Amino acid sequence: MKLKQNLALASVIALAACGTIFNGGSQDMKFDSNVKGVTLYIDGAKVCNTPCVYPVERRASSFVVMAKKKGYEDQYQTIRSSWSKISFLNLTFVYSWTTDLATGGMWKYDRDGVYIEMDKEGRNTAQIEQDKQDRTIRHFALFGYGELKNEAASHKQGEYTQTLMALTHQNENELFAKINKAPNQVALAHSLTGIQ
Repeated sequence: MKLKQNLALASVIALAACGTIFNGGSQDMKFDSNVKGVTLYIDGAKVCNTPCVYPVERRASSFVVMAKKKGYEDQYQTIRSSWSKISFLNLTFVYSWTTDLATGGMWKYDRDGVYIEMDKEGRNTAQIEQDKQDRTIRHFALFGYGELKNEAASHKQGEYTQTLMALTHQNENELFAKINKAPNQVALAHSLTGIQ
């Protein structure tokens, strides 16, 4: 009986503060933008210039990223926080909950990467329309990257490739070459819209 109690206690202790153990008190976030060297601020404090990775402290509330660069309009993005599923392992042990709550380990942000679209100041109507088109292409490449990679690797034109062909007015072979060459979704988004 004593052995069972000790094993049970050891199991509880092993699971104590799971969110803190597995998540840590911060979450590394990758920041990038369509313009290099954009200065980012979180809650008013300067954190880095794009592209960069910054460890954001985990907390229950969302936070706002402000992006600034001379000659461009300021941009804002809200990053939302939610419960970390791993923290639910602590339901039976109140001390684990308090540890996770104190360290922020029970929270996670809705994404690990933030891509910021900067707009030049004083754009004319033609530039605004071109920027909208480029933004649509980049958005599609960022979120459809996995499917585009699969289609390009198999050289089979699927719905993702067809959509990208319609957006970019490029042929299948040109797109497959760019997709296969791109090491990540940001690189693909940039190559499709002429960003170096």
